Amino acid sequence: MLVKTLKRAAIGFLIGMAVGNIIVYLSSGYHALVSQKAVDLFDGSEAVAMLFQCLLSGVYGAICFAGISFYDVERLPLAGATALHCALIILTYAPIGIPLGWVGNIIEILIVAGCQLVAYFIIWLILCAVYRKQVRELNKMLEDYSEREDQQP
Repeated sequence: MLVKTLKRAAIGFLIGMAVGNIIVYLSSGYHALVSQKAVDLFDGSEAVAMLFQCLLSGVYGAICFAGISFYDVERLPLAGATALHCALIILTYAPIGIPLGWVGNIIEILIVAGCQLVAYFIIWLILCAVYRKQVRELNKMLEDYSEREDQQP
C-alpha cells in the first residue's frame, strides 16, 4: 500500500502544480503566471515566487492524491475514510493557500472549508449509493448460486 500511496502522491504532485498554476492564471485579474502575494513574499522575484508556487501547489496535490489511500484501508468505514480525507484536505489548504494568495482572510478560509465539507458530504452519499448497489448485486448473485447448488442432485 505504501508504494501505491507514493505513486499517487507523485501523480498528485504533478497535477497539483498544473492546477495551482492554472488557478492563479485564471483568478488573477491580469492573467499572471504567479500570484502577487507570492511575488511579494520574495521581494519581487517572480522566478523564485513561481518555483515556490509550483512547489506548494505540488505538495497540496500530493497530499490530496496520497489521501485517497484512506479508502483502501479495509477496516476503515467509508464515513471514516471520507472524514479523514476531508480533514486532511481542509487542514492543509490554509497553510498552503494563504502564502499563495488563494485565500486572504479567515472568512475566505471558512467559506472554502464549508464548500469542501459540502462536496465531501456529496461524495460520501454517492459512494454509499454505489456500494449499496454493489452489495445488492453480490447478494443477488449469492442467492442465485445458492439456489443452483440446492437444485443439484
